[in-house]
Amino acid sequence: QVDSKITLMIMAEIADLRGLIDLNIKRCFYELNRLNRFINSVEDSQMRMILSLRYINGLPWNQIAASIGGNTEDSVRKAHDRYLKRK
Repeated sequence: QVDSKITLMIMAEIADLRGLIDLNIKRCFYELNRLNRFINSVEDSQMRMILSLRYINGLPWNQIAASIGGNTEDSVRKAHDRYLKRK
């Protein structure tokens, strides 16, 4: 009897946690969609690429600079910072 009560409590806890996980996944997709809409609204194609590589792909500045070519890590980061300050 005690084991079955413990099992039921654990099952209820698992169900609650699954609900929280599902809610967090939905929030993540919502935020990802917002982020994509923002990035797609950027007129400058190079800045769109910088923002996408940084926030969608999660790349560090040195890899972003290497991906877009002709820029240093510092110049890419500064361009990013200047752009976001204007927004």
